[in-house]
Amino acid sequence: MRTTFYARNRIDLFHGVARFKDEHTLLVRDRQEGMEELVAKKIVIATGSRPYRPADINFRHPRIYCSDTILSLSHTPRTLVIFGAGVIGCEYASIFSGLGVKVDLINNRDSLLSFLDDEISDALSYHLRKHGVLVRHNEEYESVEGDESGVVVRLKSGKKIRADAFLWANGRTGNTDSLGLENIGLTANGRGQLSVDEHYRTAVSHIYAAGDVIGWPSLASAAYDQGLNSCNELLDKEYRFVSDVPTGIYTIPEISSFGPNERELTEAKVPYEVGKAFFKDTARAQITGDTVGMLKILFHQDTLEILGIHCFGDQASEILHIGQAIMQQEGDANTLKYFVNTTFNYPTMAEAYRVAAQNGLNRVF
Repeated sequence: MRTTFYARNRIDLFHGVARFKDEHTLLVRDRQEGMEELVAKKIVIATGSRPYRPADINFRHPRIYCSDTILSLSHTPRTLVIFGAGVIGCEYASIFSGLGVKVDLINNRDSLLSFLDDEISDALSYHLRKHGVLVRHNEEYESVEGDESGVVVRLKSGKKIRADAFLWANGRTGNTDSLGLENIGLTANGRGQLSVDEHYRTAVSHIYAAGDVIGWPSLASAAYDQGLNSCNELLDKEYRFVSDVPTGIYTIPEISSFGPNERELTEAKVPYEVGKAFFKDTARAQITGDTVGMLKILFHQDTLEILGIHCFGDQASEILHIGQAIMQQEGDANTLKYFVNTTFNYPTMAEAYRVAAQNGLNRVF
């Protein structure tokens, strides 16, 4: 599909492995070991990332996987240990527990996805445990050893866990190690990521970078925008630095958010109030049977300006975009009253905005 788009826009594609010769020249080696030299005034590095693999774990063992190789799993294990309880680890924990696999989720922090709203993080923990996931917080691994019948994971706390398979899901590394960055004076950080300024420029002003290779937020949605805007910038067109992006986490239940959470607003001393709508009280959720979930609107007590949207449950990442669109409007359009004064289709999940807005207003007036 993308090849068609490139052809339609008269963009030349060169297939192969690229390496910098100098600041304006790339050497591209194709599959037949042929070499092509490309020269450009400006260059965008968008090489993406891959799972981080610590050197002391043998990923060649048939029962030890990373978040990429697990996709080639040819059987369903009875038990699985997942190390890393970030977004990817939690998503895989949901997937495998949904398949009936007994999952141990090892977290090296004291809570799940601490960047989320506390109430939603707690809800995720509850539902993972409800589906049989054993979450172990504040743990680090000592060793991971595979044998013919499974994998033994030893933790620094002294615990020993045996499972049919092991999944490493703790971080990613930028694909920069084979780019020849030393030939252009660039240095990646310990995770292979490049630093950029608000114009997507690296330390070499005519070389830009976008997507996972620059680190946070490492989302496909943000990478698309970063790629577009970095190209617009180097072409001297109107651009924006992508900073405010929605979070979409495809666990069970699904989670999505945009804007600050309650903890962040409290720390910033912003006088906010909360409006909630529980999916179990909406007609559409009752019809579909997906009654687990909640929409939470955070808004300013005085101006009613919408400050943050937090949602979990079926279609959360779709529902969120309505609130996101209203939050980005100018002036009075970005207030709680929009949802109270707007008629929503019935029955729909979007109707939860009206319910949450009315709930919030009842707390203020």
